[in-house]
Amino acid sequence: MEAVERAFRALDEGIADYLARKGIRPSCGPGCFACCYGWVTASRLEAQALLPHLTEAQKARVLEEGPRRLALLAREKDDPGFSRRFFLSRSPCPLLEAGLCGVYAHRPLACRGVLTDEDPAYCDPENPHPAPKPHHGPGHFLRVPHRMARRRMEELWEEERAQTGFLVLGELSGLLYLLLTGLPEDREGVEARLEALGVLGGRFGFQVV
Repeated sequence: MEAVERAFRALDEGIADYLARKGIRPSCGPGCFACCYGWVTASRLEAQALLPHLTEAQKARVLEEGPRRLALLAREKDDPGFSRRFFLSRSPCPLLEAGLCGVYAHRPLACRGVLTDEDPAYCDPENPHPAPKPHHGPGHFLRVPHRMARRRMEELWEEERAQTGFLVLGELSGLLYLLLTGLPEDREGVEARLEALGVLGGRFGFQVV
């Protein structure tokens, strides 16, 4: 999984350089985990790279939470308001442990790009966001790190296509669950499994491209 590790290093270094040049100091820190309630999308390549680092307890939580999220997705994947409702439901990532990311060094690119220099309390879904500053994106999150993460994600998607001939994208917990329980290697098999679960396509469903 060298491509994934390279993408992580490149993004971390790029974000650190940007923050240093702009004199921006993120306020994110231990015990700040409201973003861990979000709907995180990852590629199969990222999820496969994460699997060897999961503890047995983490795997057990993924095996418990994965089916719930897949069932939720099957019902609501076409609803434009789904991701916000999910955030407000305060369903934590199964890899969150005592307010800390249990796989922090191996967390997905999408998570690495979520940073703020405002009060972390604003990350709580119930709290109103302040007026954004010029370097913020929507709300109070830093725009450039988010864009940098997206660019690295797209590069990794191309790497996955080069390695396997197609790309699988989906919600992190559900994707980890599918890999733990056996996701087919071929495109037709993957599509058939996702179709059978009712989670293929739609606004928030799994994508095979």
